[in-house]
Amino acid sequence: MLPILRDVRDHKTTRRGFLGLLGVSAAATAGLAEPAKAQAQAAKDLKGWTAALGDGLYAAKGQAPVTASDIAVEHVGGYSRLRANVNRRGIMAHVIAYKKVTGSGLMRVTHRGGYAFRLPVPAVNGTAQTVEGGLFVWDGHLDHGTAFQWELNPWLTTFGQLSVWTGDAWVAAGVKKPDTAWHTVNYTVTPAKKTVQLVLDGRKLPVPYSTTPKTGWGTGVAARLQAEAISVFPGAHATTAPSHEVHVRNWNWTRN
Repeated sequence: MLPILRDVRDHKTTRRGFLGLLGVSAAATAGLAEPAKAQAQAAKDLKGWTAALGDGLYAAKGQAPVTASDIAVEHVGGYSRLRANVNRRGIMAHVIAYKKVTGSGLMRVTHRGGYAFRLPVPAVNGTAQTVEGGLFVWDGHLDHGTAFQWELNPWLTTFGQLSVWTGDAWVAAGVKKPDTAWHTVNYTVTPAKKTVQLVLDGRKLPVPYSTTPKTGWGTGVAARLQAEAISVFPGAHATTAPSHEVHVRNWNWTRN
């Protein structure tokens, strides 16, 4: 089973292709043209965010392909729930919730964003694959920013590993034992200076400034703050698999 899981994990190193769904405006073609006005946004839950199906997907033999009906983002008062594999099928599902802004000046400002999140304690009889998040700015050619991944599958030797995005792969950045407490993550991205910072529960992770080339995303400039959950890999012949749920609250995002 572990070699299969490792293959799935390696597949995720090329992820973050979902921005093709974002519909970036082609009108904003000069990301370095002018600074955007200082703005601040914040809320208790993720109302107004967009839910999307990510690319960390797998369907066991005999299972229908993973679709948007296998994920959900629900607002329950004071926080939102990101749910992956809601029907407990023999699949691995990937839910993404993101807040998007557009504007030609977004490459000239510093983005500071974050939120609190919590997750269930993974166990071998009811577990998850990862929780992830990040902040990125697409300049029309490259995706600039930072992201983290927390491994939650206790079948793997990398259970509890923290990884960060380099632009083409996830690399190990530490270990943190999963629990049910609320955690905070804060991202800082300054494209003009090519600097980033990622702080998880007050701990700075060793993150590189990542740039990721993509095709088919358009030439418009867009930034997004995102939170993600991937349900556990079920095995090649599974008929059922656990659902995965992450709670998110108190998000904030300033641009100045």
